[in-house]
Amino acid sequence: MKINWGYTIVIIYSVFIIGILFMVYRSSIEKKDLVSENYYAEELKYQEVIDQSANTASLSSVIKTLAKEGQIQLSFPSEFNESTYKGSWKLYCASDRSKDVSGNCDIAGAKSTISYKVPVKGLFQLQLTWIKDGKKYYFEKNMTL
Repeated sequence: MKINWGYTIVIIYSVFIIGILFMVYRSSIEKKDLVSENYYAEELKYQEVIDQSANTASLSSVIKTLAKEGQIQLSFPSEFNESTYKGSWKLYCASDRSKDVSGNCDIAGAKSTISYKVPVKGLFQLQLTWIKDGKKYYFEKNMTL
C-alpha cells in the first residue's frame, strides 16, 4: 500500500500538533516556586548579604562544616572564642520550598552544633547569619544531607 504525499503531510502536522499540546499540558502541571514570596524586594537588599559575606571572608580562617546524621558541626575562627553569639540558620532546598528548614542557634566559642531534621535527603544550602560586636556575618555552603 502506498501513502499519498497529502496524507503524509497531514500525519506529520498531526504528530507535531499532538506533541505541542502534550508539552503545553506538561508545562501547565509543573510546580513553579519562586525562591521567596518577596523575591524582588529581597533582591534590592542583596547588597547587605554581599557586605556580610565580605565580613565573613575577612576572618582569620575559613568556617569548617561537618554534617553528621541530624547535626551540622561548625568550627569558627579563633576570633569567636570569647563569648556566645546569637545567630540564625536555614537549610535551603532549591528544588522544593516545602523542604526548607530553619532555626536559631547560639554560637558558643569556636565550636557550634546545629540540629536539624530534613523531610528527605538531598542537596541543601546552609545559610548562616550571626552578629558579633555589631558586625553582621553571612556564610553559605552547599551540603548533601
